[in-house]
Amino acid sequence: MKLKLLLWGGLIVCILAAFTIQKTLKTTGTCLACESLNGLEKVVCLVEDFKSSLTSTQLSAAQLNYNLTNAAKWSNLPVTFVPRLGVRFGDLNADQLVKAKAILQEVLGKKANEGYDEAQQLWLADQYLSQNGGGTTYGSGQYYMAFLGTPSTTGAWELQSGGHHLAVANTYGNGALTGATPSFRAVEPFAAFSINGGTYQPILQERDSLAAMLAALTTAQQASAKLGTTFNDIVLGPNKDWQFPTTKSGIKCSNLNASQKQKVLGAIRTYVNDLDSVNAAAYMALYTAQLDDTYISYANNIGLTQTKDYVRIDGPRVWIEYSTQGGIVLSAPHPHSVWRDHQSDYGGLGNPNVAVQNVVEFDGKLQLFPNPCAEIAQLQLELTQAAVLGISVYNMQGQQVLGEQRYNITEGNHTLPVRVQDLPAANYQCVITFKNSDGSLSRATRLLRKI
Repeated sequence: MKLKLLLWGGLIVCILAAFTIQKTLKTTGTCLACESLNGLEKVVCLVEDFKSSLTSTQLSAAQLNYNLTNAAKWSNLPVTFVPRLGVRFGDLNADQLVKAKAILQEVLGKKANEGYDEAQQLWLADQYLSQNGGGTTYGSGQYYMAFLGTPSTTGAWELQSGGHHLAVANTYGNGALTGATPSFRAVEPFAAFSINGGTYQPILQERDSLAAMLAALTTAQQASAKLGTTFNDIVLGPNKDWQFPTTKSGIKCSNLNASQKQKVLGAIRTYVNDLDSVNAAAYMALYTAQLDDTYISYANNIGLTQTKDYVRIDGPRVWIEYSTQGGIVLSAPHPHSVWRDHQSDYGGLGNPNVAVQNVVEFDGKLQLFPNPCAEIAQLQLELTQAAVLGISVYNMQGQQVLGEQRYNITEGNHTLPVRVQDLPAANYQCVITFKNSDGSLSRATRLLRKI
């Protein structure tokens, strides 16, 4: 009898322990289903996990249309001065906030003093301002998150998050990051500050790397790089989209020696490292290849410690600015800084040099059968106008595994083959695009199971 009681007691303890573990995972916002995923598939999983935790009112605020008007709604100013889109961190419960921040940690990366770590420090800096004269205008709860377009591993959409001194604008399309900019970072106070038992100084590595880049120039080179203009702030801040100067200024990097070029790349890296390691490496490879055609320039002083000190890196694609401002809440100067890209801000949305059109969801009749299928699925659809139709197949990691099959089809009912016989058994996304006769673009995505 004692043995039976011991066995039953042990079983009850195990059940209670399992229940406690499950409850802990749920209440702390951990999403085990997403942990086994990678890349954009994991990002989308985390987004869906966060969205599923929102109320209907919160979801309506967070899920918005993908267009330039919404994408451009970021600012360096506090949210009480310039409202942001999305849901406010301060209005989320503890579980929702953990889920929101898990998304940012995944897309911004885990490097020390960069990416997500830097964002955390900027939130703390705003909380420091709130506690030291800024009041409720500032604070770690005064940041927002929104999704422009429906997050997926195939379609076009943007993750937008920000508030005072922080703007994240990661744009995705066709299973990849298509734009990581505009990426705005600033901080007040710039000097090290202490809060919640820790001491922080975000943006220090950016300032130090840029100052080291300028200090590495010879006296003659510094004279060539110096601008004759006084800068009170960055040039391409909010509401200055696609207004890059037509003429580059300063000294061209092809005139620098190998050591000086490494200083330029080191400065660029402190901005690009605000991404996950895979996408950061891709941007660095691009900017390194274009380095000889990149220019650096500055105004005022090379130390970048005084008001109106300014520095710029301007390449075929990369654009970085750093400008020292006077204090707002506190008396000491503080920096504003932005990373933009001549081609891929907002994923190219609004770029006057690139034809970008909004793509809307196809709202006609469309069916994919048999599903699951072993060799060939049939796409049955009805069109209200003629169109050029493309069919592509992607794996669940967002990689294209079946190249686009293109058809010129007329108005009416059609049945088209989707040949998957050479693909391994798995789940796939079948993406159908339509270039309609009226010039509009539409798209549909269907899950396809290969057996």
